[in-house]
Amino acid sequence: MGKCLSIALLACCPSALALDQAELAALLEEARIEMRMPGLRAAVRFADGRIVSAATGLADREANIALDDTVRMPGGSTGKTFVAALTMLLVEDGVLSLDDPASKWVGGERWYRRLPNDDEIRVRHLLSHSAGLGDYPSTTRYRMGSIFRAIRHGGIRFDPEELIGFIDRKPLYPVGRGYAYTDAGYLVLGRVIEAATGRTYYDLVRERILEPQGLDEIGLQDRSVLPNITTGYMRGARNLRKDGTMKIDPSSEWTGGGLTMNPTMLVKFYGALTEGRIVKPESLATMLESGWRNPETDWHYGFGLFVYDDGATFGHGGLWPGYRTHVTHYAASGTTIAVQTNRDGRLDMQAVVTRIASSAGP
Repeated sequence: MGKCLSIALLACCPSALALDQAELAALLEEARIEMRMPGLRAAVRFADGRIVSAATGLADREANIALDDTVRMPGGSTGKTFVAALTMLLVEDGVLSLDDPASKWVGGERWYRRLPNDDEIRVRHLLSHSAGLGDYPSTTRYRMGSIFRAIRHGGIRFDPEELIGFIDRKPLYPVGRGYAYTDAGYLVLGRVIEAATGRTYYDLVRERILEPQGLDEIGLQDRSVLPNITTGYMRGARNLRKDGTMKIDPSSEWTGGGLTMNPTMLVKFYGALTEGRIVKPESLATMLESGWRNPETDWHYGFGLFVYDDGATFGHGGLWPGYRTHVTHYAASGTTIAVQTNRDGRLDMQAVVTRIASSAGP
C-alpha cells in the first residue's frame, strides 16, 4: 500500500546546499504549520556524505511528545526501491534474470494462474509496473473484505496471495505496453524473489542491504506491533491503539513497501545506492533507464524509482495510513532530500522537498 502520490519532482538541482540544522528546522516548522501536520522532519545528504537533519512538531499530540530525528515511521512505497535494488543484486548474482518469466518461478501457483497476462509477465515488467496488472485497494472485493475483517477480527490483515487475488482478471494493457502503479505487482515480485532464492524477502533485504550499509534504524514490517514507531494520524484520528496495533495491520504491506525508517536512514540508503555501494553503477543505470515511457510526459517509472528528465532527479513517495514519506535525489549535485510526517491525506510532500532545496540556494 502507499502509492507515490506526488509525481512532480523538482527539475532544478541544488548544487551546494548550505543549510544548517537550525535553518532546516525553521523551514520545516513553517511548512508544518501551513500544512497542518502534527510533526514534520527531514534529512539532507550532501555529495560528501554530510547529513543535516531536523524535526519539528509532535510525535504524539495527546501526550505532548516532541518528534525527533530517530524514531521510525512506516515508509510506505519508498520500500519498493529496496525491493528493486535487491532484485538487481540477484540479477548480478545470476540468480534471476530481468527477462525471466514470472511463471518460471511461481507458474505452478494457483493464485498466479488467475492473473491477467500470466504467461507473458517478466521480472522487468513487475519492477516497472508495466505488466498490465491492476491493483487491489480500489476494488469492491478488497473493501468488503476489509470491512468484514475489521468487524470480525478488530483489524485488517491479508496475506499477499489474498491481496493479489483481489485485482481484476482483465488486463489493463498488453505486457510492456503501458504503465499502471500496482502494489499487487510488487507482491508478485516478492513471491518470485522468494521462490528463486529459497529465502524470505525480509532475511534477504536485511543481509544484503540493511546490515552491510549500517542502516540499523530501518525496521521490518514483519509483525503486527511495530517497535520504536511514532503515533500516526489517519484522517485526523490517532492510528495506534493502546496495545500498539493498527486498524490496518502493517505486516500486510510486505514488498509493497514494508519498512519503517526515518529520513536520515532513507538518504543514507540513496547515498549507498547512487555511489555504487549496493548495486553496480550499470545496474542503477538500468533501474533508471528501464520501464515504459509515455512520450507526452517528462517522467517514467523505472525499476523502483520515479525518474524525471532522463535521470536528472529521481526518487519515490510513500503512504501508510497515518504517515507520509517522500525522497528525491538530485543527480547533478549528488544531494538527496527526504521528508516524513505523521499524518496522511492530501499533502504535497514534494513541495516540502522543493522548499528545502530552493531555500538553500545553489
